[in-house]
Amino acid sequence: MQYTVTIRGRSFDVEIRGAEVLLDGVARHAELHCVAGTPLRQLILHDRAVTFAIARRHDGWTLLSGGEIWDSVVLDERTRQLRDLTRRSGQQAGRVLVKAPMPGLVLRLEVAVGDTVRAGQGVVVLEAMKMENELKAPVAGRVSAIHAQAGQPVDKGVTLVEVHAEG
Repeated sequence: MQYTVTIRGRSFDVEIRGAEVLLDGVARHAELHCVAGTPLRQLILHDRAVTFAIARRHDGWTLLSGGEIWDSVVLDERTRQLRDLTRRSGQQAGRVLVKAPMPGLVLRLEVAVGDTVRAGQGVVVLEAMKMENELKAPVAGRVSAIHAQAGQPVDKGVTLVEVHAEG
């Protein structure tokens, strides 16, 4: 499972693979143990143990360790992508990029340069893992550039379409 963890304003990419954790791409051995009936957790990371208390907040978690309080937010990959799209859709004007959320094959383009699009309108259909995924315009505006073509394989994060948001 992949997550983005933000603590004290710093974000980390975390991928959990059993007892192995990739932290910003670096493999580490990690174990997390719950102390039954308490909010205490013990994290063992590369043979170093840290004990902390944890409490759920409406928008994340609060950690208490060694007399310090740390607020954190943990987002799975899908939730992070949705928040990014939502954040972008709140923009008033400017260039907004529609990027491939995963590697795949561009099946078809639903728009052309110069087309006017509304927020949520489909702009590209991407095939990934034998499923068709419709990528939508995060904002209303005009298509200012297209960086892909039907039949083209693309990597995760590649810009496919640019929309100039209405201001």
